Order: sequence, then C-alpha cells, then structure tokens
Amino acid sequence: MQIFMIVLTLGVGYAQTQNPTVQHAKLHNDLSERIGNFSIEVLYHTAKLLPEGENFIMSPFTVWNVLAAIAEGAFGLTRTEIEHAIRLPPNDENRTQYSIKNITKWLKVNTDTVQLSKVNTMFVDKNRLPLAEYQQNVKDEYEMDVIALDFKDSATRANALNNAISNFTHGLIPKIVEPEYFQNTAMVLTSALYFKGQWTMPFNASSTTKMPFYDSQGKKIGDVNMMYNRYTYPFSNFKELQARVVELPYGKENRLSMLIMLPNPGVSVEDMFKNFQKYDLDTFFEELRVSKEEYSDDEIDCFLPRFKIESDIDLTNVLKHSFGIQQVFTPKAFLPQIARTPLYVSKIVHKARIEVTEEGTTAAGVTVAEFSNRIGIVQFQANRPFTYIIIEKVTNSIVFGGFYKTPSLY
Repeated sequence: MQIFMIVLTLGVGYAQTQNPTVQHAKLHNDLSERIGNFSIEVLYHTAKLLPEGENFIMSPFTVWNVLAAIAEGAFGLTRTEIEHAIRLPPNDENRTQYSIKNITKWLKVNTDTVQLSKVNTMFVDKNRLPLAEYQQNVKDEYEMDVIALDFKDSATRANALNNAISNFTHGLIPKIVEPEYFQNTAMVLTSALYFKGQWTMPFNASSTTKMPFYDSQGKKIGDVNMMYNRYTYPFSNFKELQARVVELPYGKENRLSMLIMLPNPGVSVEDMFKNFQKYDLDTFFEELRVSKEEYSDDEIDCFLPRFKIESDIDLTNVLKHSFGIQQVFTPKAFLPQIARTPLYVSKIVHKARIEVTEEGTTAAGVTVAEFSNRIGIVQFQANRPFTYIIIEKVTNSIVFGGFYKTPSLY
C-alpha cells in the first residue's frame, strides 16, 4: 500500500506604505538552526536538478514539516535516513517536540500588513485509518488535522482535497491532485503555507520601466519590468559569499523580510548559494544590522524585477539522491507507528506560487561583510540571476525561497 505525499506552498501579496517598529525578541534554538541548514540545502539541491535556467519557488519549511511527520511514525533505517536528512537530533524527542511547537506558533501572523498562515492536513481512507496514537501525535506536535474520506470514490475525494487547498490559498492554487492519486493510496499528507506581505516601503509603480536582464557573464538574455525604490535598506557586500545582499522588510512589525542575494559579476547563483551554506542566518542579520547602523543615513537605490513564478516539483529524486532518503520510497519502508499494514511513500510533490510587485509579495568570529568605501547612494541592481528568500525573523525560518534566472515581462 502506498502513502501519497503532497507538499503545497503559496506566496502572494500587495502593499501600502508602513513604518517599521522595534524587532521582536528572537527565538532561535538548536532545532531552528537545524531546520535552517536543511532549508538552504534543499533549495540548493533542488536548483541543481532542475533544467538549466529554470526559475523556481518553494517553501523549505513545509518540506521539512511533512518529512518530520513521517519520521514520527517510522522505525529502523526508514526513520534514521529521514532524521539524518532533516537534521532531527537523536534521542532528544521531548525537547524536539517542545521546539517544534514553539517554532510553529510564530509561523502565524495576521495583521493589516502581513498574513502568514499554515495548515497541515492528513487525508486518510476511512476504511484504512492510521493508528489512533499516530493521529494524536501529529495533531499535538504538528497541528495536523485528520480528515477521513472514502478513497474508493476518487473523483469526489480529489475534488474535496482540491477545494480545501483552493480555499486556504484564496483560489490561487485551485487544483493540485488528480483522481488517480487516490488509487491504491491509503493517505495523502498536505502541508500548506500561505503568505501575503506588504512592503514596509512600497515601490512606486510609476517608476517601473522595461530594462535589460543579463546572464552571470554579462550577456543580455531578455528584458524585465524593473521596479525602483530609494530607501535606507539594510545592505552589505558579503565577501566570502561573493554576493551583495539587501534586506527588504515587510509590514510594520519587522517580522518578515525578503533577502535578495545578488552574485558578483561572473559568479553563478549556484556557486554563490553553495557559499551560503557556510553561514547561519543570525550572522547575516547581524552583519546587515551593523551595516545599517554604520551607514544609517545612506540610501540604497534598489532595482528589482517584478516577477511571478509558479513551480510544480517532484522532490522524490532530490530527497533520494541528495539527502539519502531511500527506504521510505520502497516496499521495505518500516512505518509501524502509522499503520499495522505495510505502507510506503510513492512520491513527494511540491507546488508553490509567488508574485513580487511594487506593493509587496505574495508569497566563527570573522567579519564577513565589507562596509568600506560606501559614500553616498549605493545602487543595487538585480539585473542578472539572483536568489531570494523570505524569512520569519523571530525563528529565522525560511518560509519561501527560490532562484530567478530567466527574465520575463510581468
């Protein structure tokens, strides 16, 4: 019997002018750092396996979340492979459960400028229910609701799941499963994240103009609708990263930000992002904070393409070949805490969408930043391939991330 796994995320948003407020106390711990490491790696390895030049968007946290829920019901090698891949600390279950709950509660924001919400749902065959203890565990730890359906009526079940996802994503992802997904399937797990954020300082739509976009070697490959804004954005030149980084904040609570990482000329986004794995997010934000304090009056001329990206990615091969998660995808999978009958995961699918517009977004001890020779206004032009990540700053969770390589006029 198969478990069919779905991971779904979405980001979409609009904006109005807001003023920033004092940053919340940070809630970083060992688990949040481990999730951050996994998030960076899954973005990097996914990008490597996609066709050359393909833009993409994904939510690493939802991928981590659904794998952790599977590990909850696994034993033996099946569990070991997953725990190693997602960096779950061994023999520390109580502390891990506490940390997961703490992180999850911060991934809920509902203000007049930012909305971040998460829903985890387990759709199960009413004739083949998972063990009651497992249902309770995933509900307590991951806030995962269990919905029992008649999987024999596959068309009705697919409509029910698609409607539930469409409602959660405000109609932006109306369909994710086909009726055949429910054939020979005992369970469908979904982890969905919705984000709608307004820029703290929106771009002026009247300043948006068509401009050329180049590859990493400086060759023009197309045009984009380039947005422009002048603001005192946190900005720094990270030498070892081989990139310039600007932080674009959302809303007035300073809870979420988009980091744009622009590789130096001649450096590919893959090589730059590989360097990113050497850092932790605390270091990034500390260096950006120091830079902003050092040059508090300096304004940044920020040029950023307006873009929309939709991704539908089968992560099975990424998890198998880059993370070593093998057994759970075979009939040898050992998931006794989920069900008494044999189960295995057929595949993990990830669907996401992001829109970035003038108003907002839908969707050891060594100094690593350079601050010298900044005089007057700095130009930050994202007119060549770059990486973007949206971060919840209290927990340093990467809620969305992706690469922008191929231009389009959006």
